Amino acid sequence: MSDSWAGARRILNEWRSRPGADWPIVLLLTGLHLTVVALTGSGDLLGRPGREQRLEIYTTGATVVAVVGGFATAAIAQYAAASGRRMRALRATERLAAQLRRNWLSVLSATLLIAGVCLLAIILDVTERDPGGVHWMVEAALFLGFLRAYRLLWLFHTVIIATDRDLADPAPEPQQLPL
Repeated sequence: MSDSWAGARRILNEWRSRPGADWPIVLLLTGLHLTVVALTGSGDLLGRPGREQRLEIYTTGATVVAVVGGFATAAIAQYAAASGRRMRALRATERLAAQLRRNWLSVLSATLLIAGVCLLAIILDVTERDPGGVHWMVEAALFLGFLRAYRLLWLFHTVIIATDRDLADPAPEPQQLPL
């Protein structure tokens, strides 16, 4: 059992280190859902409601992703302000530092992209049944949002753990403080 968890953990770590891997996952999930809807004629959650409700969904999506963007900015500020021994090690280890930077940028760029897609959908979705499939574009953006939200949680967790451990280190004695 531990071997299967180790394999799953390795795959998860590989995925975390490559934010670009989110794109094929988004395409796969959206494509699978589109195929299921085309074959069964049911399950189209965003295509089922009328135009007014879809517009509300698009507006809510843009709003939620803007709030998440605020959390991402707060997390970056927390990362930048942390100065303990472990945080310095995270920043100084090139592989880890590069991985953190890629993930921060992927989360921030996704918030802009998803909000833009949701706002564009408001403009493009002009008919009651959405024959052009604008809602599929929004669905893909929301899948991307779910993946990037996980990355944001992982980044928060990483920074919080390192910061907490640094704060738990005993304070140096006054005679040991560098002057």
